Amino acid sequence: MSNLYFPKDTAESKALSKKFAAGALKRIRQGIYTDAPYEEINDLVIKQWSKIVDYLYPTAIASHSTAEYLKPIDGVVYITADIKVRKNVKIADSLTINVIPGDVNTLTERFLPELSRSAPARLLLENLQIAHGDTGAIKSLGKVWVEEKLCAFLDRHGEDELNRLRDLANKSAITLNMQREMKVLNGIIGSILATRPIKNLDSPRAIAHAKKEPFDNHRMTLFHSLADYLQRCELIPSLYSYNTQGWRNLSFFESYFSNYIEGTEFEIDEAEKIVFEKTTINNRHQDSHDVLSVFGVVSDYSEMCVVPSSAEELINLLKERHALIMSERPEKRPGEFKIEPNKAGDTSFVLPEHVEGTITQAFPIYQSLPAGLPRAIFMQFLVAEVHPHDDGNGRLSRIMLNAELVANEEHKIIIPTVHRESYLNGLRQATRSGKFRTLTKVFANMQAYTASIDWSDYGEARETLERHMADKLPDQGVATFNREIAKHKISLPAG
Repeated sequence: MSNLYFPKDTAESKALSKKFAAGALKRIRQGIYTDAPYEEINDLVIKQWSKIVDYLYPTAIASHSTAEYLKPIDGVVYITADIKVRKNVKIADSLTINVIPGDVNTLTERFLPELSRSAPARLLLENLQIAHGDTGAIKSLGKVWVEEKLCAFLDRHGEDELNRLRDLANKSAITLNMQREMKVLNGIIGSILATRPIKNLDSPRAIAHAKKEPFDNHRMTLFHSLADYLQRCELIPSLYSYNTQGWRNLSFFESYFSNYIEGTEFEIDEAEKIVFEKTTINNRHQDSHDVLSVFGVVSDYSEMCVVPSSAEELINLLKERHALIMSERPEKRPGEFKIEPNKAGDTSFVLPEHVEGTITQAFPIYQSLPAGLPRAIFMQFLVAEVHPHDDGNGRLSRIMLNAELVANEEHKIIIPTVHRESYLNGLRQATRSGKFRTLTKVFANMQAYTASIDWSDYGEARETLERHMADKLPDQGVATFNREIAKHKISLPAG
């Protein structure tokens, strides 16, 4: 493994010089040697930039944009050192150290054994500085970046900590010779906290915070990426012609499977008694009502034709439909958005205070998509990611999905028990990795599959589902079911 060598004293310096003279080492710069082959030197210098800085300027700190990225960007790092005149130091052909004169003791924190960096309050001030004479690499990340950083800090730590951060910056502004930057920072924080005019802000996220409509920035990135992917897909719609009996039968299995996915498990015979005979099974009143209430919504054709034309309508629709499906679970606050954070496994959903803002910001993205399956997939993922209620979010997301399809005269979708893991895997990939092909494939396949079943005769429809093992757990029936959906080949782009 190749290394860099730095002499600690005169004896080491002489020893390294002898090795260099003998051809055992290469000298990159005075006092810096390496045993790396020539073709590896540039990469080694980039990887060990902090050790080079520590050798050349032992008391320096990583500052400005480098204190944020903690690595060279386009081969450049910025450090602040106790020197009089700014200078650029070239190391090999790959690294430029931009050395800025300044204080190296105020508002700093250790991030590597050999190097400290600007602490958060100082980092904000530095990145509000006006860059003079910089070309190519970016020293200061600018006002919009600072606004975004402050919003993230506010979301994570709250208003009191944000004010404490401002106080720290203010106390050190004179020492750091950043009074102008402190004035700008104070104005930004005041605007975000709505004590100063919003017009001072440039970042959409900061403006939303000032309007008391904060949103989840990470989710917005996901939503934009999903929309971009769906725009690249050629999704062929499965058209639907309404038939009273077929609609009722399909709605029954839609409710049955949607509840089963969420852990409300009944045999099909039991679910038939719940829906068609209004019977409570085994004293499971709330579970029985979950199946009946979802059926009540999804079997109402006029209800399922309703889609939102504004963010406000979407918010109201979510609350109204949630109230209907959770009406027998008062502890879940039917029709109300969550007031406590919720999560599933390692995934934390949108914070309660960001729910309405995130939905509002996402609505124009939804509107930019073609009606039908693209909007339906986007809507399902939006509701699943925001997770706006205490419970019932999965069922609600699939209701919203199918409403988009019904409104466009397309076939509704069922997610059978046997396909549960594929569906959840698609959601996990989308959430964790921003990969949307699996989720899109699941919904496209399931629309084609659902449309292939003759729903007009209940007995025949049930027999078909059972023959395909649709009602079985994945480890029992996935091979049989996958042979059926393989008949509906869907071509989708990577991503």
